[in-house]
Amino acid sequence: MHFKLLSACFGAILLSIHTSFGQITENPKVEESSAPYVKIKRVELTDANTIIHLQFVDKSPKQPQFRSQPGFPSLPDSRVPGGLPQTKESQIWLDPETRLYKPGEIDKKYKFIRAENIPTTSKMNVSSGDTVDFVAYFERLTPGIEEFDFYEGRSQGGLQSWNFYGIHIKNPLKKEAAKPGKPVAKAPAPVKKPAAKPALKTPEKPEIAAKKDAGMAVLRGTVYNAKTKEPIAAQISYVDNGDTLQVRSSSGKYRVGLDAGGSYTIRVQARGYYGSSFNFAPGDSSAEALDKDVYLTPLIVGETILLPNIYFETSKYTLLSESFEELNRLVEVMLDNPAIRIRVEGHTDNVGDFDKNLELSRQRAEAVKTYLTEKGINAGRIEAKGYGGTRPITKGSEEERKKNRRVEFVITEL
Repeated sequence: MHFKLLSACFGAILLSIHTSFGQITENPKVEESSAPYVKIKRVELTDANTIIHLQFVDKSPKQPQFRSQPGFPSLPDSRVPGGLPQTKESQIWLDPETRLYKPGEIDKKYKFIRAENIPTTSKMNVSSGDTVDFVAYFERLTPGIEEFDFYEGRSQGGLQSWNFYGIHIKNPLKKEAAKPGKPVAKAPAPVKKPAAKPALKTPEKPEIAAKKDAGMAVLRGTVYNAKTKEPIAAQISYVDNGDTLQVRSSSGKYRVGLDAGGSYTIRVQARGYYGSSFNFAPGDSSAEALDKDVYLTPLIVGETILLPNIYFETSKYTLLSESFEELNRLVEVMLDNPAIRIRVEGHTDNVGDFDKNLELSRQRAEAVKTYLTEKGINAGRIEAKGYGGTRPITKGSEEERKKNRRVEFVITEL
């Protein structure tokens, strides 16, 4: 009897292990994270929960550039003007509003349930060099979802949220084999399906509305070298409620969580490349439009780079204020690369008097040079030339010819 009981217990254990096989992922691959000092060590799936084991390591003494820790007030960096020396004690907690999402389908969210070894309604003190292992429990991910995002919130007010994008786990679909002994039980299913279809099709159109109700949108993409088409390490920044937030990507892939009802200017920078920016309003986009790849031009001698957002008064060379953001980006590039020298080139279309166009293009190039020198760039590093309508980049309609009215710069020395 004892042997039979022991065998039964052992069989139950084996069955339990077999059932849970494939439901535990150790050190899962994470494509991007907002805070490198927090890592996901393990993801465990049970019948009721998604259990995420995380580890926080306070590395502030070694990496003072992390001026704020997750969920606590900003710690000033001594290198920032007016900053105070960094303190040796910080506070952490986990926001109870944290959710899990399926990438690209933010209406599919899984709620936070509870946490272990980290507070959610108060704060916990941590000292420099401390390691904190903690666990977060969420609703069970639907079987078949083998990639998900862990979203604590948007970093704002000097606080750093813990967000993880592209977490890969083992979560196969449950295979329910047909049971030949119960054909009658399964027969009614096809009869019921037609009646259920109209209800499924009703919410087909309000996909954007569902995204807005979720309160969060995810913008993702990859930053490439425009010449080689290879991914490059980059920094993505944007302003949210008055705070400038930054996401660094060593792989070129990026994901940022945004307010679904907001409007943003996304700025992309990479060392050795001329940066770019674009406007993005999640509420105006479909789910498929939340992907945005960016191509940056490398800073190499002889390279011609278009300044895309330079505007002048009509038929004049007075710069409009809408040009300042783009010109300030060029100022930063020249400050970051003190050996670089450039030639600013002005161009017009070929409509009108040739000599007047030539003179106007030169004056516009000079106006750009003047702006750069007023921002502290040595005039000896900048040459200005006007080419009028002699170097068109397109022909055709009036709309096409507008592209010929442009300002570019050429790197002459680096």
